[in-house]
Amino acid sequence: MNKLNILFAMVLVSLFGCDDFLDKAPEDTLSPAVYYNNINELKTGLAGCYKVLQDIYTHDGGMYEYIEMVSDDGKDRQMTDPYHIFKKTNSHSASAIWTDNYLMIYRVNTLLGVLSTFEPATDAETKEVNAMMGECYFLRGLAYMNLVRTYGDVPKVTEKFGSPSEAFGIGRSSVSEIYNDVIIPDFQNAVSMCYVKGASQLNGEEARANKGSALMGLAKAQMEMQDFGSAETTLKRLIIDKESGEYGLMPNLTDVFDDANKFNKESIFEVNFNVAAGQPSFYFRNMSNDISFIVGTTYTNIFMVSHDLLQEFTEYGEEDRLFHSVDSGYVEGATPEFQAFPKKMAPSRAERAAIKDVGSDYNFIVYRYADALLMYAECLMNNGKTGDAITYINMVRERSNMEPLADDFNLDIYWVLHERRMELAFECHRFWDIKRTGKAIEIISEALMTVTGEDYGVQDKPIEEYQLLFPIPTGEIEKDQTLPQNPGY
Repeated sequence: MNKLNILFAMVLVSLFGCDDFLDKAPEDTLSPAVYYNNINELKTGLAGCYKVLQDIYTHDGGMYEYIEMVSDDGKDRQMTDPYHIFKKTNSHSASAIWTDNYLMIYRVNTLLGVLSTFEPATDAETKEVNAMMGECYFLRGLAYMNLVRTYGDVPKVTEKFGSPSEAFGIGRSSVSEIYNDVIIPDFQNAVSMCYVKGASQLNGEEARANKGSALMGLAKAQMEMQDFGSAETTLKRLIIDKESGEYGLMPNLTDVFDDANKFNKESIFEVNFNVAAGQPSFYFRNMSNDISFIVGTTYTNIFMVSHDLLQEFTEYGEEDRLFHSVDSGYVEGATPEFQAFPKKMAPSRAERAAIKDVGSDYNFIVYRYADALLMYAECLMNNGKTGDAITYINMVRERSNMEPLADDFNLDIYWVLHERRMELAFECHRFWDIKRTGKAIEIISEALMTVTGEDYGVQDKPIEEYQLLFPIPTGEIEKDQTLPQNPGY
């Protein structure tokens, strides 16, 4: 490493803080033996791991675009059949999720190797190193869960390699093996090692994962494995026992996502962004129609709300959550048309007037308390505690001025999915929800039905089982011949 790079890294360390926790992360991989010699230098390496989250979730679309678009919540104005187009083996969507999440794993494995041999000088440093290791486990668990949800069986890499090519030839491990050997143990380690919410060590560094973040990741992994008993216990630790600190619901949905309310009491884990540091999240453009929503610098008006979702909002009288979740207006073009766009994590109409270019400082909330309450309700229902489940669903409904469900309401998985869809629209949960509950083919196929122009005519566009997984990127298979393609591609 040359002296200029070392000097640059030291400047980054001196600027470490909440607003620039992610902003000051190094772009390249620093040599562990040369660079990581003290706590501040280790923190810079940790920030480099967190920085990958920006690409994973929103940069040039990220999982926000691709995973929402293949559910029944989103659609693409420029594509007649986005579900199938995004699934091409050589598409950007097929490769971006793979590449970004393995970059996260590579960086985390490298840092874990350094942390495991680092010798703290004080008790405070010992606590900090322990917490940083917990955060690394959390990030790796999150990355692997993204991968297996998207691609199914994937290569299991849990040790540091000198270069990505050294991992070639290890093949793909099964989904259950990845969950049992990596994801669940990683989240369990994170639960025991991360700071609790509000810990003094996190003052000014709220972008770091805490025990609550780890409990949410663990519960989601357990639910993916259909282990609702363990997931109920995990969520009880978060909601009832408050092991990770105090969480609560904000007054309304807009308050949850307001840029002025970053890291609020409902947020359990969110990805931090800063336009001034060249790290914009979603892209917006101040156009004459005042409605353009752009995800990624190369896409214009790409992500819009599906008619199916709008119909469900209105059919069930969800005016409050519709207002806080969906924006609408006319889109200019050869044939102007009325369209609806996601409103969460987007500037208000008044704020758009000040936008001179693309980009925003809006954070991406990965986990929040309302999600935890609805997850807990689902676990309770699956464990035969329907009355208790209704209590937690009503806590979320009350915030949106919805009538409470009666104690004897006939609660089933379809209603749980409905509540989650209404509350968590455009937060990258819907596709995973309908997939893990075995309802994806039924629900997505119905949403893909289109009007043919004939009286009451529709065109049926069913999907098949294999399409619930993305294809392994062609480029990865060309580099590593031991990677078989997913069936159907």
